[in-house]
Amino acid sequence: MLNAITDFPNSARKALENIEKINIDIHGADFDSILVAGMGGSAVGGLLLRDWLYDTLRIPITVNRGYYLPAWVDKKTLVYTVSYSGNTEETISQYHEALERGCTVICFCSGGLLEEKANKNQQILVKFPAGHQPRAAIPYQFYSLAGVMRKIGLIEEAKWEEVNESIKVVEALCSEMKPEVPLELNPGKKLAEDIKGFVPYVYAPRLFTSVAYRYSTQFNENSKSPAGTNFYPEAFHNSVMAREGDKELLGKLCAVVINDLGGDDVLNKKISIAVDLMRESFGKMVAVKTRGDSSLARMMSALIQGDYASAFLGVLYGHDPSATESIRILKEGMRS
Repeated sequence: MLNAITDFPNSARKALENIEKINIDIHGADFDSILVAGMGGSAVGGLLLRDWLYDTLRIPITVNRGYYLPAWVDKKTLVYTVSYSGNTEETISQYHEALERGCTVICFCSGGLLEEKANKNQQILVKFPAGHQPRAAIPYQFYSLAGVMRKIGLIEEAKWEEVNESIKVVEALCSEMKPEVPLELNPGKKLAEDIKGFVPYVYAPRLFTSVAYRYSTQFNENSKSPAGTNFYPEAFHNSVMAREGDKELLGKLCAVVINDLGGDDVLNKKISIAVDLMRESFGKMVAVKTRGDSSLARMMSALIQGDYASAFLGVLYGHDPSATESIRILKEGMRS
């Protein structure tokens, strides 16, 4: 898992190179909506894409995590079916429903049933390299989705410039946080040490909604820890009330606040006030600072810090960050 995280920049570049080799003869202007069908780690790329393009894309991106498509999906909806293994039952179910509704479908996977179906139905197929955990394949998933969006004309060149900066920023952070860098010089290890012994609850501005969600699921899977998340300004209207709760219970929580140095000044001021209020009751407060100028660089700088911290925290707890035994047991139970 740590090797996969460290290889993020190389994986991102490989994903972009792969997209350039694929013939995609459709145009984004032909569609009025985009739906990304995926589950677990395979849904995160779509969530990040949605947040990144929130203020520039004029058609909505919806990430659908379940067996069935929303009622509004029709021929004018471009559907991305994303399943790292190619065998995710919920995603396969959505794939079949998309075909029945006459949708244009692009498939993203490393193989499995989804590859077979895409080839049989002569659909555009974006192949991921095999051998990764789905959550560790996030650079392949996000940058492949982004590359497709650019090729069909839905991302302008000015916005696309953020992609290169994001990879460079992540590359610099990986050199600081890779496993051989000692604790005193390693921000990822320091964050893991700070969180150890507490239940992390992640707060972030709207741009980082999916990044914060990624933190919580990475703490679940890599650290084998419960975790939660909320985003600002929504958290001002509910989560801040937690500070009035039972002191013993709150003492077990660590608020992990993604501090966007490039964000809105008014929002950051209100976040600072909320953080001071929560500090009175939470067991611990820690901040993650973003890097980079563009929105995508700041998003990915925060994401990679959380990925490293979750893996290092799993090691501190004596767990293999790559293992997903409970998910395996759950799947086996459905087969019996």
